[in-house]
Amino acid sequence: MRQPTPAAVPGVQVEHVDVPMIGHITVPSPKRVSTIADRLERCAPDVVHAHGMFSAFAIGAVLAASRLRVPSVFTVHSLLRPLPVFTSACALFRIFLTRADVVTGVSAVTVADIERASGREARLIPNGLALANWQPAPLAMPTVPTVRMLAVMRLAPKKRPLDLVQALAAAVRRQPTLEIVLEIAGEGPMRSAVEREARLPGLGDRVVFHGICPRERVRELLRGASMFVQPGAREAFGLAMLEARASGVPIVAMASGGVTELVEHRRHGLLAHSHHELGECVAEMALNAELRIRCAAEAARGLERYDWSVVAGQHEAAYATAIDRRQTSGRR
Repeated sequence: MRQPTPAAVPGVQVEHVDVPMIGHITVPSPKRVSTIADRLERCAPDVVHAHGMFSAFAIGAVLAASRLRVPSVFTVHSLLRPLPVFTSACALFRIFLTRADVVTGVSAVTVADIERASGREARLIPNGLALANWQPAPLAMPTVPTVRMLAVMRLAPKKRPLDLVQALAAAVRRQPTLEIVLEIAGEGPMRSAVEREARLPGLGDRVVFHGICPRERVRELLRGASMFVQPGAREAFGLAMLEARASGVPIVAMASGGVTELVEHRRHGLLAHSHHELGECVAEMALNAELRIRCAAEAARGLERYDWSVVAGQHEAAYATAIDRRQTSGRR
């Protein structure tokens, strides 16, 4: 993991492995496989679970596990598109990841991408959430005039944070007297570009930057949000959207990737098919209090399959399958 000092969790042992990084990407190195293998021999796990399609560390973990005959599960958290990405994924599966005993994806669309790229079966195991920690606020018609747009995201090109400000501007153009603010929780390399965009004429001080927020602060922001906005068009799952739904917050997002598996149009929020339409959806949600209340009432319903009690069981089943397949192959 990248965190130098992760918070201690009872029963969890953390092994630190120093790896060179280029930005947020680990540098591939054959020596890393031996380093990981040494750690695995020391802790003698029953199964190795690696995450990240293009993580050199995750691929190294699968190779190290294979070297030691330890069962492994490999999880993909991203969409394998456009074509250059898909081609790279095909090569990684062909050269390295055939050694993983079980492959999983976090959404149905991700699983479909995996199966096209690898030619093998993949399991759908979504991201999980402790639903009890994300209770929705009591429903009521708004008593204050300010509409609060909230985004929880890394300010990076893939997430398209500039589209947030442009959607806000579209809503203001449609109704100049609308009391609306955009609150952003998160940091990233595009922070300064988003700040410049926020100085567009007519926006004034409508954009608030909260920076990196701990989980409790995110829950607090969601409790006061009128809508949650997700502008990215390449979301494999959207954990932040799941947190918003569990908190009873209407969603405005792009109708792409794994988003449509989490959000039903006009039931949990509004889905846009273009970034121009995203602004129109934000404006509609901002101007229609009854729509917000209706979507908020539905948002937290039907999320049981994402609760960690369910998702953890699916992971345990994947581990059991990986162990069985490794034992079976060893008897041949």
